[in-house]
Amino acid sequence: MKAVHDVSAPYPIKSVALLSDSNEAHGGMTDVDVVLVDKDSHARTATGYHITWAKFPMSSRDPVFIAGAGPSGLVLALALAKNGVPVRIIDKDSTYHVGQRGAGLQPRTLEMYHFLGVLDDVKRSGFAPMKRCIYEMPEGRKPVKIFDIIEWVEPTPSVPYSNSFAIAQARNEEILRSHLERYNVSVEMNCELVDFDQDDLGVTAHIIKRGGDHESPDTVRASFLVGADGARSIVRKKLGLAFFGETREEDRMLNAELELKGLSGDVVLALVGRSCDHVYLRKTEVEGVFSCMIYGRQVDFQPLLDDHSLLFQRIKEISNRHELEFGKVLWISEWRPNVRMTDRFSEDRVFIVGDAGHVHSPMGAQGLNSGVQDSYNLAWKLNLVYKGLSGTSLLNSYTTERLPVIADMLGRTTAIMDESAKFKSTDPSANPHMRPLILNQLGVNCRWSPIVVDDQPEAKEASRAGAYLLADPTVLFAGDRAPDAPGLVDVRKKDEPNTTALFDIFEPTKHVVLIFAKIVEEARPILLVLSEFPALATTKVIILPQLDNESSLTVEADFVLVDKEGHARASYPPVTKGFPLIVVRPDGVVGAVVKNAPGMKRYFDGILLLAD
Repeated sequence: MKAVHDVSAPYPIKSVALLSDSNEAHGGMTDVDVVLVDKDSHARTATGYHITWAKFPMSSRDPVFIAGAGPSGLVLALALAKNGVPVRIIDKDSTYHVGQRGAGLQPRTLEMYHFLGVLDDVKRSGFAPMKRCIYEMPEGRKPVKIFDIIEWVEPTPSVPYSNSFAIAQARNEEILRSHLERYNVSVEMNCELVDFDQDDLGVTAHIIKRGGDHESPDTVRASFLVGADGARSIVRKKLGLAFFGETREEDRMLNAELELKGLSGDVVLALVGRSCDHVYLRKTEVEGVFSCMIYGRQVDFQPLLDDHSLLFQRIKEISNRHELEFGKVLWISEWRPNVRMTDRFSEDRVFIVGDAGHVHSPMGAQGLNSGVQDSYNLAWKLNLVYKGLSGTSLLNSYTTERLPVIADMLGRTTAIMDESAKFKSTDPSANPHMRPLILNQLGVNCRWSPIVVDDQPEAKEASRAGAYLLADPTVLFAGDRAPDAPGLVDVRKKDEPNTTALFDIFEPTKHVVLIFAKIVEEARPILLVLSEFPALATTKVIILPQLDNESSLTVEADFVLVDKEGHARASYPPVTKGFPLIVVRPDGVVGAVVKNAPGMKRYFDGILLLAD
């Protein structure tokens, strides 16, 4: 086929696969050198050569190997699978995880779940956060305060998911696994990573597969290895990464899910005993099942773990609710505060995400969310490097961008834990349960990153503002979360409905280039530069204030949108300041804020090998 000769590749092409849809390019596409996507069906009808394409370097046919199938590992696997990158994911446990565990999803994570296509399923399986009720003790009957644990915020056009959401971690993982299976990737249970070696071209992982009383060693050759294997991470230990921080032996927390009668479940009960032991009880998505957390200092929980009748007695004593009726304990574990993190998250072709790189208090519901965001940051970079579109130096930005965020987060969650431990419900003026709005993570950023480009005069000063900020809709800098904008009219779509939102265009597979223009002709120099890049690397979006002439229908852009309600310009303040070109990365972060095509090219020169 002649079109193959139009594909530039820095290595010999021996075999080509022609697909009708980029979604076909999943883990099975490991035995070809080039994958061509016949987007417009020209190749199949032999009438032209407009083919979008992706290439897999011959040294990178091996899958990305992920150890650990919690939310961090599953999100990484799903994002890579959506990009057509072959993935293997294992977990050392014999059964899937159970229990609530990290049940709180922050707004920023909800946005990422939207981009991954799993949010609708999540929304159907969980519920909005409930108010917290603190009772006057020791009677435990009279409410002292009823309040939202974090300020309730009305959604806006730029922030459609403005409040947190609760879903059992077990159900969260189940949903992620079901979406991953659509790409023919399943979690390999009872498989434990025990060692690995890496070289210039890949990683050799040594695993043990278990079944009944039988164990069999095996090796896996991978392009990259990612440890999502928790606080006791074998990947972190084998890399020799120090786990800086502290373990607080005097503090203990017991978490359980249990059957319970006698509570309405309308609010989260916060009950504090005379010795400052805390009991929190909240309903779950299962009728009659409650999540229970008991927190105290210098408390021995082992008897409660061994004898559940003692657990029930302890809850009654602290809460003074002797009428409560308990059933089965469905899940129970003890936790002690570990506040630790590494000083880097990778070494060459091996990476760590989530608890493998940082552990902290569950107060503030930042842990699971931070791990998911680690993975989402890493996924698009691995994708581009795996396909040979970016150099391996791009992967260095993973640690550079995430390390300051995690350090800030550890400080905040530890402070919340310390305040909660001191709380006595006899002091109604105190309220350590209230969480600052900054914990919604919408202001988490990486403005300091060496791979972002921002030509705004204030950008340098903004890069020193910190990793955790309160989101400010009046400013936007490279490294910030990219806002949404609904009500955009797609001028090429004649059928109703013909409106879309930016969040429905953002995806983990491509950079989205937003070109704000008065008329289509203003966008052509930018589109000309973008035509030099691989088509599967970018989505080109022209945003107009009003309908242009017929050139809107013929211009080489993926979308021509009319900002009929003005939400796009309002959500992207740099546009009104003379910076009409915004590049949004595949992780939903603003990569560039620039004035023109040369500025855009400067950004992509730091990302793509083919941007010359």
